[in-house]
Amino acid sequence: MYKIKQFANMVGVSVRMLHHYDRIGLLVPETINKHNGYRYYGLKNLQTIQQILFFKELDFSLTEIKDIIEGESYNKIDALTMQRNLLNLQKQRLQNMVEFIDTLLSTGATDMSEQLKKAMSNDDFNSKKIEYAKEAKQKWGHTDSYKQAQHKASKYSKQDIENINRQQDELYQQLAELMHLPVDDEQVQMKIHQARMFISKYWYECSLQRFAGLGQMYGADQRFRDNIDKHGKGLAQYLSDGIAIYTKIVKNP
Repeated sequence: MYKIKQFANMVGVSVRMLHHYDRIGLLVPETINKHNGYRYYGLKNLQTIQQILFFKELDFSLTEIKDIIEGESYNKIDALTMQRNLLNLQKQRLQNMVEFIDTLLSTGATDMSEQLKKAMSNDDFNSKKIEYAKEAKQKWGHTDSYKQAQHKASKYSKQDIENINRQQDELYQQLAELMHLPVDDEQVQMKIHQARMFISKYWYECSLQRFAGLGQMYGADQRFRDNIDKHGKGLAQYLSDGIAIYTKIVKNP
């Protein structure tokens, strides 16, 4: 068993991020001491963090990762095999760089731009990463929410999508205009409720649990932060905090 700092150092993830993974139910410590609150991580946690890091490498969001590794169709062996292949490609690239440096040291050559380009190339890794991301999405990415969203999207015209995106932008803009208020303010909470209903109407049934996960993702996932913060600096975190309050107040699932 490892204390949280030991575990963080071993797997290359910050303690703060491990706390976040625990909060969203993605990586829960194997044991928590009832007396002092210390978290302890074991072998099962090591296996889980390995899978999390793999899917993060493939650019999956934390919510998507949680859905995948908890899904009935998920095959851990297939995922580990993909990860091993990617690591071997990274290993080969490092070996190429070592060989290039050895050549420089032994020959004293000064103009080896083509050899340097070849040694530094990450094309094979990037190509395989794209391939595995597509394969993982096909194998394990079809959660109930994903299927609902795909089904609805298939019926939308180009104009429908434009209208939906416009309504979403307007909702974000309205929330941005309320950022001077605390997130538990009634006006803010009403807008957050509208955001949840918007998702249920146009994409998939947004349960409280799903909405809570989205809120955490809005604050943690850089892609979502960049998109939402276009409407107001800090809006993604503001929305994330507001959803956290909302999901504690609202009773119906």
